[in-house]
Amino acid sequence: MWQAFLSNKRIGSSRPAAPSDGLRSEFHKDYDRIIFSSAFRRLSDKTQVVPFPQSDYTRQRLTHSLEVSCVGRSLATSVYGMVRDEIGELVSQGDFEAIVAAACLAHDIGNPPFGHFGEKAIQDWATQRLAASEFDGLNDAERTDLTKFEGNAQSFRVLSRLQMSNRRGGMRLTAATLGALVKYPRPSHVAGTARYKKHGYFQDDAELFGEVFAAAGREPDEHGQFSRHPLALLSEAADDICYAIIDLEDGCKAGLISVAEALDILEDIRPDSTGSSDMPDSDRLSMGRAMVINELVQKSVDVFQAHLNEVLDGSFTGALIDHTPVVKPYKLAKTTAYERVFNSERVLELEAAGYRAIHGLMEILVAAALATSPNGLDKHILKLTRLTITDDMSVYQKLLACTDKVSGMTDRYCVDLFRKLSGHAIG
Repeated sequence: MWQAFLSNKRIGSSRPAAPSDGLRSEFHKDYDRIIFSSAFRRLSDKTQVVPFPQSDYTRQRLTHSLEVSCVGRSLATSVYGMVRDEIGELVSQGDFEAIVAAACLAHDIGNPPFGHFGEKAIQDWATQRLAASEFDGLNDAERTDLTKFEGNAQSFRVLSRLQMSNRRGGMRLTAATLGALVKYPRPSHVAGTARYKKHGYFQDDAELFGEVFAAAGREPDEHGQFSRHPLALLSEAADDICYAIIDLEDGCKAGLISVAEALDILEDIRPDSTGSSDMPDSDRLSMGRAMVINELVQKSVDVFQAHLNEVLDGSFTGALIDHTPVVKPYKLAKTTAYERVFNSERVLELEAAGYRAIHGLMEILVAAALATSPNGLDKHILKLTRLTITDDMSVYQKLLACTDKVSGMTDRYCVDLFRKLSGHAIG
């Protein structure tokens, strides 16, 4: 069963998987392709916690993704030791680690500017705008792709369509890496009961998405939903761990969470993790963060091992972290970071500005993209933004081209471009 999950077939390519030269595996090539991609570089100016941070300490999506990748590699190291006898002849430890590390590296590569609030801006724009009669031709699945716009689905699209867009499969990553990336293997529109809270692909990308899970031996149900790839549970756990613990640390550094409160939460997860009171606060936070991350890694691996049969047959439900004995203090860390940081006045002000910019850009781009007889302004917009619209594209595909363009922008570029195109930057 493991062999299908570790497939080095390159999605989108008609050529068979290349034999290993014993030096650099296909999975390490995946990691390198992501690192050197323009979409990954743009994460350096995309919000993780605080937009436009005033401190050089605060993390952005790029540093978050690198840290998640490191934690994912640690999870993979422990799991490999656990299943070495079963998979040792199929894949080396280094390759097994590279699959999870690469998936973690790319997990946020489709996030729009201003993080999850950017997703909400696109969703709200689509809900309002697509109610017009001119969009009656969209089917339910196409409409839901836009009104429920999802960064996870966009990540798959970036890797398999938008980067290296001149060829089928885009970056042509391996089935194993793409499978490990996908948290929510379902379409946006599900007629029955949705197995996952979000979706992992757009209708425009359904064929390539199906190839990933066919390679893994996963069959869709009647609603197009798949059981998760086993290694996706490790990628998800790495993100869950970093999202809560590191955002808590950033909240302290930003002065939005008291050090005492953060240390108490860390101690609840891993007793004796924050040192003694005579140590500097910054050292206690760093020490606590490191030890708590290690604790959560080991607890997550324990759950993976205890439920291995369900993980492999696809019947395991929920996230690994939710089944650990420390889930209660973990959720307190996550809730505290959300309430104190993401709802702080500075973050709300900047996100509101980003929301308006995204809304405005979608209006401007869609008007130009859908114009049947483009006027001078429409042509200027298409040229300035390098938005490629062709006659053979459907209305749905033209709308996706606009969300592709906006979601690929950095925070600063999004705001600056809106000011320029709306005339606010004149003078």
